[in-house]
Amino acid sequence: MNPARIDRALVILGYLAQHQEGCTLKRLCDDLSLPMSSAHDLLQALVELDAVKLLGQRTYALGPRSVVLALSIVDSVDIRHVSRPYLAELCEEINENTYLAVRSGSGVVYADRQEAGQTLSVVMKLGGQRPLHGSAVGKLVAAYSPDLEQRVLQAPRLEQFTPYTLVNRDRLREEFETIRERGYSVSDGESVEGILGLATPVADATGSVTAAVHVSAPRGRLSPDRLPFVVAAMSRTALQISRQLGAEQDAVPVRAVEEVRAFEERRPGRGPQRAE
Repeated sequence: MNPARIDRALVILGYLAQHQEGCTLKRLCDDLSLPMSSAHDLLQALVELDAVKLLGQRTYALGPRSVVLALSIVDSVDIRHVSRPYLAELCEEINENTYLAVRSGSGVVYADRQEAGQTLSVVMKLGGQRPLHGSAVGKLVAAYSPDLEQRVLQAPRLEQFTPYTLVNRDRLREEFETIRERGYSVSDGESVEGILGLATPVADATGSVTAAVHVSAPRGRLSPDRLPFVVAAMSRTALQISRQLGAEQDAVPVRAVEEVRAFEERRPGRGPQRAE
């Protein structure tokens, strides 16, 4: 297999990682600008290798070998073991599922999870890649990574997952600036309607933000009164993990409840989003 064909295979696998529900051959080819015949041949080869699975007639999703490989890569990162006790403490404190998300190449994936005892909870798949423009963790890591921010702003097309997904480049540029200012990210129905996601930055010994503490819950459970307490707790957890990774004390912001409340009072209200 030549390098160009391998590159196309990796591009397809990366695309399917962002569409865990699966997608049709036509949609995949349209979004990736691939010839349908060659994409079909490549997908068939990936199906035979269990890297991709066929869900229906010409509908494809990641296969078991790809999922195992993704988790194996994530499992090799020491940050999981460093962060686990702090995620567990946060989970107990706020009684919500808590996640660690890490940068993986040009994307962000969930690396670890601690589950709370809520009857209704949002369970994210470990190893699943999150969109950089349509999720709290994706927007946060992109905001702190100039290369990823430019990747989003220069993308020829941004998928609109819900009516509230930010797809306007000017709005996204403002959003990234705001995330850096306030030190946390919010996704309000932008990935899944009715779900509110929060993310706070985790820095390594170089001061680079390559991971995030994440919480998602039904919007009603993260009310304006409760949300500032959750974000403040998350920012403390993110600092604890960052310090264990060798980051300086001021590498990531720690927000007090009143600071978060002030930021949230200024956060624009939701509204359907449109591209330029």
